[in-house]
Amino acid sequence: MKCPYCGSSEIIWDYKTGDLICSKCASVIDRIYYADLSETSDDIVLIHKYAYYDFFRKLERYNEYKNKIEKLEKKSRKMVMYNGSLIKESSLNAMKILENNEKLLILYDIMDSLPQFKSKNSMYKLAIGLYLFDKKEFYKLRRNLNISDKYFKKILSKLKVKDKLKIQSLLKRRLDLKLANN
Repeated sequence: MKCPYCGSSEIIWDYKTGDLICSKCASVIDRIYYADLSETSDDIVLIHKYAYYDFFRKLERYNEYKNKIEKLEKKSRKMVMYNGSLIKESSLNAMKILENNEKLLILYDIMDSLPQFKSKNSMYKLAIGLYLFDKKEFYKLRRNLNISDKYFKKILSKLKVKDKLKIQSLLKRRLDLKLANN
């Protein structure tokens, strides 16, 4: 048995109060009631470290489950339902911007199909595509996308100049083709 606060295995039991106390940090860990509370000369007894192992194991498991549930609750707060899909709350503005602009929607679809951007958030995919395709429009919409300038620059810095040029030409070609078909 270990103290959940400091990790010490030196636990003592006070017969009079029924408290389990850590001898290192003096924390009261638990209360054990003993039927015979008569006066004795040995008021405090050292408990074997495995005597209450099961109790502490259950306490640790409870805390693990509690932490997992709290993490899931935090994640679920960050997700919203939008047009039948779960998306991150931070991407909601990007989705609303896409909804009203066909050119941006096509641009986003192209960026979403590129493998190097699969793991990126939808607002960053849109921002990078827009930046590479039309910088004037990007600077107009940048505030509405709620993107971090620092993170955006970091993503752009990881793209090589050759890749940027490839993506620009790909975006222009595909966008012109899709707009011509519509």
